[in-house]
Amino acid sequence: MLISTVGNAVHPALIKDHPLWLIAADPRARWVLLVADKVSFWPMYTIAVVRRLLSDPLFFILGHLYGERAVRWAERRFDSGTGVIKLVERIFQRAAPVLVFLFPGPLVCVLAGATGMSVGWFAALNIIGTMTTVFALYEFAGLVRGPINAVNDFYSHNFKWLTAVSIGITLLWFLNQFRKGKSEVQSLAHLEQELEGPDAAERDETPQDAS
Repeated sequence: MLISTVGNAVHPALIKDHPLWLIAADPRARWVLLVADKVSFWPMYTIAVVRRLLSDPLFFILGHLYGERAVRWAERRFDSGTGVIKLVERIFQRAAPVLVFLFPGPLVCVLAGATGMSVGWFAALNIIGTMTTVFALYEFAGLVRGPINAVNDFYSHNFKWLTAVSIGITLLWFLNQFRKGKSEVQSLAHLEQELEGPDAAERDETPQDAS
């Protein structure tokens, strides 16, 4: 997640000079679309697929091990106050395989593990879905090459100030997340305690009797 944040922060410079580095750092759809015409297919495709799949098994295992507590943790970690989290959970109850295939984000992977989806079924949906999605993005980029080239030209001619602005916005976002206690460092530091539940917190706060 931290690598994605850094990649997103400096994306204007990476789009201009190191497009594959951007995909390796942050392989979200918009960056795949922008760099698709700037790099060879197989390196971009391989990096994007592997990078997108990298964290999904970890979130699945988290859900499998901690169940509902992992889901509640994911809600707190990724909720932005838009109501999207609750909507995803409702859709997942009816169309879990579709979400894992098309939108295997952290919350969906946690839900897949927490609801008892088999490892084999999850892996098949996750891998095939990710490969299909990246290929579809590449093909779509070819259909809208004109607008994408216009955006890339804008980045090329203005990458210095765009990079500075992007870094500034990212720093403000990070400070806001830190103030709310939702930064990645804070989330990782309290992950085990949150997943173990209030009993674990009470145990940590209770002084141990001397032997």
